[in-house]
Amino acid sequence: MDYEPDSTETTEEILFPTYDFGFIESIQAFIDAIDWSQPWLWMLLSFHITILFTIIKLRNNTNSLAVVTFSSMILTGFAKPINTLAQNNWQKFSKENYFDERGVFISILFSFPLLCNTVIGIVLILNEILYLLKKAKTAQIKYQRGKTSTLEEKRKERQERKDEKKIN
Repeated sequence: MDYEPDSTETTEEILFPTYDFGFIESIQAFIDAIDWSQPWLWMLLSFHITILFTIIKLRNNTNSLAVVTFSSMILTGFAKPINTLAQNNWQKFSKENYFDERGVFISILFSFPLLCNTVIGIVLILNEILYLLKKAKTAQIKYQRGKTSTLEEKRKERQERKDEKKIN
């Protein structure tokens, strides 16, 4: 059955139906509910920071940047299978099962940072593309100016020859 909201419900009531507190409180409750001393969480954080620094370092190497950015995007697509795998094997690496059916935990701690890194990579790639377009347009304008001045010089030379022939 599809859910049809009541006309008196607010967006917040629809998004957070079981919670009776605001967005900031929800974030704080989420952060407090996680045991941050677990090594795998620190490894995940280190992974995201490494990807971010790699993207920043590769900002002048567009091909490598595109590979890292595309890889981040692909990893985001694997969030659901990773969540299922982690949900079935959480005892091997975690003290608690954070991996619910809807994938909220993995979306927040895995997919969201990867998407942020992907956006940063895409912005850097677009910046390089704009730079190359500007450079190409400048070269085109310089070429056309040079071509125009050469044509004008040739016209003047022809006119001078015609004038000389008329005088002789």
